[in-house]
Amino acid sequence: MKKKLLAVTLALAMAFGMAACGGDPGKTDSGTTDQSGADNNAGGEDAGDVGQDGGASVSGTEAKEPAAGDGEILIGCLQDITGSTSALGISVQTGAQDAVDEINANGGVNGKTLVMKTYDTKGDVTEAVNAYITAVTVDNVSIIVGPPVANIANAIKETSEDYDVPVMGLAMDPACQLKEDGTAYKNMFCFQPNADTQGDIMASFAVKNGLKTYGVLYNQENSYSVSLLNPFLDTLKDQGITVDESLIVAYGAADTDYKTLLQPIVSAGVDAIYCPNYTQQLVAICTAASELGFEGKIINGLDAAPPFNTTFGGDCSNIYYINNIDVNDGKTSEMVARIEDKVSAVNKYFLGYDIVMIAKDCMEKAGLADADALRDTIANVKDFEGLTGKITMDPASHMPAGMGMFMYTYDNQTPVMLEEYAGN
Repeated sequence: MKKKLLAVTLALAMAFGMAACGGDPGKTDSGTTDQSGADNNAGGEDAGDVGQDGGASVSGTEAKEPAAGDGEILIGCLQDITGSTSALGISVQTGAQDAVDEINANGGVNGKTLVMKTYDTKGDVTEAVNAYITAVTVDNVSIIVGPPVANIANAIKETSEDYDVPVMGLAMDPACQLKEDGTAYKNMFCFQPNADTQGDIMASFAVKNGLKTYGVLYNQENSYSVSLLNPFLDTLKDQGITVDESLIVAYGAADTDYKTLLQPIVSAGVDAIYCPNYTQQLVAICTAASELGFEGKIINGLDAAPPFNTTFGGDCSNIYYINNIDVNDGKTSEMVARIEDKVSAVNKYFLGYDIVMIAKDCMEKAGLADADALRDTIANVKDFEGLTGKITMDPASHMPAGMGMFMYTYDNQTPVMLEEYAGN
């Protein structure tokens, strides 16, 4: 309670101080360190255009829009809108805003208009914590559409314990939702399969398709990359395959000579290289592997989905990746056709859309007066038919239970869905 009162006092004091100086009354100066130990810049995709359809975009902690009126419900959207993972954040924001617009066109939430305000974390953990505190103490948002980036979610998870605002996010590192004792952070939720499920699916798919020898290149300073390492290796081991430790290569933000990092793996003549990395790094890694003459497969996480193919620019036929959506599904393909000119990371659009639709259902059932009731309703979502699949939450972990995903490759640069996998 003392931490909460202190944070509120600091936020309000800064608000009055900035107003007195003629500054922005929404700016705070409270921060924290990255709880995951990962580097402060979440690292990843190339910065994209920041122009948006709908939604107020707030840079850092600068809150420039009024709080919701009596006939409105204000929700926050905490995303990387500028910076190296902006393609992810912009896509989530756009999907979330489209869901807001659709909800309002159909009568709102219990007759109230839904209003979404976006806070730009800039891919920085201090910016993210400041923005989070502003959203929950100054703007009084009812829920937050949380970030897709694990570094950012890890940065706010401890602070979120002092407030009553659910963070409905996408960070798949289980450490973003679970404390060391295995209990859940009360406000942290993930609405896609976690890293354990995704790593297991990718390894199962690789073995099933005859790949027997592996090298690994992962970013040891990034929560996303680290969280996908052991689930993949553990599933291989369960299938009787052990990866030589000398071929498991870690790197950090300062390491950009990917040819040197990859050389021992390529020289070993492995069937496949496992690269759970963000798009910008992944493009550079795949380029380096090609220049070294590697002819095997490269297995990747979600960030080899488009726009990886167009960013890479070459033949992507040796790439395998996991995805949240089936582009062959009629409803999904129709929506992809409508939005592909608006966003680059199409799968993130669908995830943002689903989160807001789930939030609507939960707010209608639980109301907003009782924070515990709203959290409990979110934790117990059951059989929600989303665009990314049927979502049933595990109330103990605050993550989906048994949610499947899809494995893809490319035909040159055209995405090709190969197989659906059920989640464990």
